[in-house]
Amino acid sequence: MKQRNMLTVVLMAASSAIWAADGVPVTSHNGACQVTVPANWQVSKMFGSANSPDNKANVSVTSPLHSSSLDDLKQTAKMLYTNDKVTKDSATEFQMEGLSMNNKPNVYRGISIGGGKLCVAEVIYESGAIDDARRIAASLKSAK
Repeated sequence: MKQRNMLTVVLMAASSAIWAADGVPVTSHNGACQVTVPANWQVSKMFGSANSPDNKANVSVTSPLHSSSLDDLKQTAKMLYTNDKVTKDSATEFQMEGLSMNNKPNVYRGISIGGGKLCVAEVIYESGAIDDARRIAASLKSAK
């Protein structure tokens, strides 16, 4: 039993390392924010988005101009994403999971990158595991 558990942990760690090593960046249209997706995803550089090969998952990354603070973003997100539950909420990051506005499973994440700027990513998926969506959303960071 211990060997099986250890093998599972090793395989999970290896797949995470491979995924990160083979990932490609998706940068927001203004170049301020980025996430990392698996290398086989199709990236649209013009729109700051990417789609999985089967088109059953996608991510959009933005740097909103109209949210003056992370608190404003949180309030707006809670109003818009009524089928999501808050899973992380701090002074620098905010994450919700549930159903997107088009009723597909999602992970929505916002972070403060300093200087009053924010980054936002939403991963919407029809297939695959929520862990993959969480991993993409967790990779959200400043691109500069």
